Amino acid sequence: MNVNGFREDELVTRKVKVNGQWETRTFPVVGGRLRLAHEQNDNLSLQTELVNWDGQYAVFKCCALTGKGQFIGFGTANSQRDTRLAESLVELAETRSIARALRFAGFGLEFTGAEEVSHVMAAELDQDQTTGKEGKPVSQEGNGNGKRETKSGANGNGRATQAQCRALFALTKKAQYVEEDIHNMLAPLNAITFQDLSREDASSLISQLQSEVAA
Repeated sequence: MNVNGFREDELVTRKVKVNGQWETRTFPVVGGRLRLAHEQNDNLSLQTELVNWDGQYAVFKCCALTGKGQFIGFGTANSQRDTRLAESLVELAETRSIARALRFAGFGLEFTGAEEVSHVMAAELDQDQTTGKEGKPVSQEGNGNGKRETKSGANGNGRATQAQCRALFALTKKAQYVEEDIHNMLAPLNAITFQDLSREDASSLISQLQSEVAA
């Protein structure tokens, strides 16, 4: 057991560059904070809220209520910084908000969460992989013919991504939409489910629902 209460399997050790020098830092995963929070609180409440989602940038708010009081943390994720998790930006932003709220509540207060620096670790990994082999970068999304393939989203053909579908589900639930409401919303777009939407239509609906929920 770590002196801060985290188990070894709940800690990630990584070398990061600080002021031009490489230093070894420790980052706890959100699961470790959650375990500690549950173990040390008979009544623990975590309420998350999708603050913003435009298809590229997600913002989540988490309100953690513990025996010490209420603590609020915000988490963000965007397609440029978090390219490796571009299809899970909503979940990543929510996870980061939970990690920050629990950190403020005193669970690993001195540690930045592993999820908050995942993009830095990924960038370092890419740099490591692209060195030492005649200066050539490791191919990404290769198709065997020397050309790089491009992705058009989780469902292909320009369809709504999984992250967009999850955001639509969360927003319609928050807006208290029933099945008939969702059907009436999708019908003009020739869609039966969120997955049938195009990325552009999904993004427009997300903006529309966000305005409706905020009203």
